[in-house]
Amino acid sequence: MQVMGWDMVEIVNDRKTLRVTPFDRENTPDAPEYDWIKTYVEYELPELKAQYQASFNVGELNTLKEELRNLHANLVNGGKAKEVVFDSTENQLNLVFTQSSFGHGVLLTITLRPENPAESVVISDSLVIDESYFPALFAGLEEIINWPG
Repeated sequence: MQVMGWDMVEIVNDRKTLRVTPFDRENTPDAPEYDWIKTYVEYELPELKAQYQASFNVGELNTLKEELRNLHANLVNGGKAKEVVFDSTENQLNLVFTQSSFGHGVLLTITLRPENPAESVVISDSLVIDESYFPALFAGLEEIINWPG
């Protein structure tokens, strides 16, 4: 995985790329955990490219970051890691990180819903990432969470 430029998470595995880039922030003055970060989500395969806008609240991104930190610590220490499930509030991006049965990696299952979930095409895929991807993932999530808008 790479964090490219500023304010972006990019996971590249083989010929698959998942990219999340913020472009706006809707502030909730008295409750920053409920600020909404508007992003562009892109998923590329050799035969398909999906691009759409999705919004995430800061609270759900912080929870994802902390759960991934626990997963990463268990991977590094050789412990049994709890599966991390991220079902975004608006149900436009769902990620499941499941510890691999071998090595220090995880299976990342991705579900994208580019439009209103009731009428959306659903794109599902999976890829394997190892523990070395996590530091860049943490940095990218932190940048998105703290993106000023």
